[in-house]
Amino acid sequence: MAQKVDQATIIILDIGKNTSNDDKSEKSFFENAIDCTKRIIERKIMSQGKDLLGILLLGSKKSKNNLAEQCPGDFKRIELFIDLETPSWKMIRDLPTAPTTAKGDWFDALIVAADYFKNCFSGYKTQNRRIILMTNFESSSKLDESQFERVLNGFKEEDFQVDVIGYDIYTDTYKYDDVGYIRRLVDGTNGVSALFDDTMRYLVFHKRRHINPMPWNVDLCIGPNIKIPVSSYIRIKDESVVKSWTKAVRDPVTGSASTTEAASKKTWYINPENKDVIKSPELIKGFHYGQELIPFLDVDKTLLYNSGSKSLTVYGFTDAKRVQWHNLNGDGLSYIFGRKGDKKAQEAVRILVECLMESNLVGIVRRVYNNGNAPRMYVLMPVIDSNDYVCLSMAGICFKEEIKYMAFPQIEKVTCNKEQVDAFKDLIKAMDLTNAYNDDYDDNEAFPIAETISPSIQYVLDCIAFRAMNPGKPLPPPRKDIMMLFKVPELIEKNTVDIVDKLKTLFVLKKVEVKKRNKQVVANNDEMVSSSKTDESIVNDLPKVDLPVSSKSVKIKSIGTVDPVNDYKALKELGKPKKDLISEMTNAIESLFHSNLDGHCTKALDAMKVLRTESIVGDPSDYNNWLRNLKIELLNRKKDDVIELIKQKQLNYIIKDENILSKYDSNDGDESQFYEMDTAPNFTETDISTEVNDFFNDM
Repeated sequence: MAQKVDQATIIILDIGKNTSNDDKSEKSFFENAIDCTKRIIERKIMSQGKDLLGILLLGSKKSKNNLAEQCPGDFKRIELFIDLETPSWKMIRDLPTAPTTAKGDWFDALIVAADYFKNCFSGYKTQNRRIILMTNFESSSKLDESQFERVLNGFKEEDFQVDVIGYDIYTDTYKYDDVGYIRRLVDGTNGVSALFDDTMRYLVFHKRRHINPMPWNVDLCIGPNIKIPVSSYIRIKDESVVKSWTKAVRDPVTGSASTTEAASKKTWYINPENKDVIKSPELIKGFHYGQELIPFLDVDKTLLYNSGSKSLTVYGFTDAKRVQWHNLNGDGLSYIFGRKGDKKAQEAVRILVECLMESNLVGIVRRVYNNGNAPRMYVLMPVIDSNDYVCLSMAGICFKEEIKYMAFPQIEKVTCNKEQVDAFKDLIKAMDLTNAYNDDYDDNEAFPIAETISPSIQYVLDCIAFRAMNPGKPLPPPRKDIMMLFKVPELIEKNTVDIVDKLKTLFVLKKVEVKKRNKQVVANNDEMVSSSKTDESIVNDLPKVDLPVSSKSVKIKSIGTVDPVNDYKALKELGKPKKDLISEMTNAIESLFHSNLDGHCTKALDAMKVLRTESIVGDPSDYNNWLRNLKIELLNRKKDDVIELIKQKQLNYIIKDENILSKYDSNDGDESQFYEMDTAPNFTETDISTEVNDFFNDM
């Protein structure tokens, strides 16, 4: 079965002596033709269409074509450089770099291209066969009227299209008489003719391949009894610049990439306990829920939610004012029409659209694209175009969790006088994009809707093309043509200068200083002393900085984990009871140990040192009892390194040598305590029923 292609194109590229130019100040015809050919190939590659491209070299030193082999001595200096194939970057790299010293017959080249289409091009099915001729016609062709008529009739029968790029064939005077023949050939095959400048302006931006829209056919259900056969077409859709990438492996020796080689990957499932490899039948799929692994067996699949088959069901109708722009998710827009060929369905859609328009209502629908797809909620809005274009537009609706509510400060009500209002009206008129250019341009409108090109997409495609041709060079900045899309039209910029100056005089703005929020930082005694000795006159000459805040000016209510030592000292000066201070201090230390944000527990150990020093002076029992419970908890959490740090910093229990109120001796204080922790304390699992233990084990 023949493979279908969108278009098959043969470019006849003249590289003969007649295309060179002795004047080095301007580009020669050969250079312009090569640049245009590169751009055509690049456009076809980026469009990712089903096109085939071939290149014939006119004026080549070789005579390589089918007719030259059949008719020796004829069709000379015409080389079939590249057969019809999918456009690639290699085509651009292999193009000639300099013209030759030979000349060829452009009319013979057209016959060779037509013969290739007819006799050598097989295995493909296409309706559009195109021949592009790039020559300056300075090498005349030897043909007569009868020969030309036969060729013209043959081109018409085979539906060939002949285009000429680089030469104006529609001028009144020709340098050579045979140019009149190519004009008749272009007109007879419905071809086009353009200069290099016009062609390059047309090819300046990348263009995607045109794809015929595919309908999504479904029944629009309204209630249990109404079903309207409709077709949905995508109007707007956010898509990636390049949908699919071909993976290649780079050879580290040669630096070249290969698409036929790949790195092999193999997955092994190993039991961490005995290091055995688990075979596939023994695997059980599961999901992570936090840090727990939840197994998911085949029998659990019956409990999954089933959205049902393909459907489009109306849930109800609501006032159009209730669906604002921020309620739509911007995931695309579709148009819904009555099913093609079904007049009753088309009439039902028209009646529904007119009813929604008259009642100022919109429909809320549930859409399931296909079996197994999750349902989505959409809004149906009526659309009536001036050209008798009646349909429903469908856009997605955000769920409650997707809507972000933002609070803005209230704006004071300002009354403007007539002069100020008129100035703003003049500014709006001057910035009218529909009249942004002079009559010198084809269209006066700037950035027209549905015609403005995306700069980001163009730059991404430019980078892909540059990287394909220059794999080792850094990416260039956006070219001038892309940056022009960001500039304000000159006419608008010129018209708004005087109006903006007038608005500056009518509205006198006052600069508002935003007050920065002062961070509550408690300074130590040394910082407070140094700040009090600072010369006020010197400070006024220095840049504005945030000076340390005095502890008296900051209201500290409890000991936190940011600076527990200074918080303890500040609250102690305020006369807070020691029992409360110890309780808050121990809570802060435990939080620091368990979080261990600094990685070394430095802040927690410093706070613990202060607490132990304060406890030596008073009753040490609170510190000792807390330390005992802390070590037990650290052991349960398997934080032996923290216990070792406590011993190294000599922050263990307060013994009798330090305070006679302590019950620990210097010899067996730590030993006896650790012996108690090794035995079963009162609150271990021996006092917990087995039913409770089994309950937690099953969780």
